[in-house]
Amino acid sequence: MLRWIAVVMLLCIFFLALLLAYANGATVALDYLVGSMRVHLSSALFGAAIVGWLLGLVSSLAIIFRLKREAWRLRRSIRDAEAEIRNLRNLPLKNDR
Repeated sequence: MLRWIAVVMLLCIFFLALLLAYANGATVALDYLVGSMRVHLSSALFGAAIVGWLLGLVSSLAIIFRLKREAWRLRRSIRDAEAEIRNLRNLPLKNDR
């Protein structure tokens, strides 16, 4: 059921994006460092969304890699602790009588 809701939501977003592109058919001047060009407003908005998504992804990569490294270190620590527990279980018990 949750999958169907997600599919319907994505279709609604896609349909709204198509309506936005159709309603904003005017051209705008896009100025950048080495020149300028005229593009449709919907293309400029789509490009800005893609650039923003990519910048967000790149900025989160450092955090993702740090967390993956910490998870690897913690897994290694757990593995070492489990090996120590196994070794301690194999030791004979002393009788102090």
